[in-house]
Order: sequence, then C-alpha cells, then structure tokens
Amino acid sequence: MNLAYGLCLSWRERGLATRAVCLVCRYAATEGGKERVIRVVPENAAAAAVAQRAGFIPGEHTNGEDGTRPDWYIRDLLATRDQRARDTP
Repeated sequence: MNLAYGLCLSWRERGLATRAVCLVCRYAATEGGKERVIRVVPENAAAAAVAQRAGFIPGEHTNGEDGTRPDWYIRDLLATRDQRARDTP
C-alpha cells in the first residue's frame, strides 16, 4: 500500500495530514500490516514533520527511481496493534 499526502495552503498547520496518516496506519494494522515507510525528499520539511508526528522514526536514505535521495521514515504497525489491544477495555 502506498500513501501520499498533501493539503491546500488554507488547510495546512491544523494537524489534518498527521491525523490522516495515523488513521491509515491504524487501518493497515487491523488488516495485517506490519510496517509502513514514508519516503520524503530532504527539502520537504513539512512532510518529514508529518511523518514524525504520526509516529514514524527516521530510517535509511535510498536512491529514488527519479534520481532523488529520499529520507525514509518507518513505523512499526505491530506496535500500533499491541497499543490498541492495551487501550481496549
């Protein structure tokens, strides 16, 4: 599953992208997902901030097919499932 996010200027800085990424990760965890990766070009600080606020941690750097060298942000979805199980009464 691939996920891309972007918002019009007037909707930015409200936490909407972060919330959407968190919801997609929660859904992916319930469907058996184990890990998700967000790739961000280093110049896109806003996208990197969304990834980090959504619980992704910095990972490796790779070479993109288009010649870019994106930063990887990784989130363990098994931890998401385990956390939900603990939070459920």
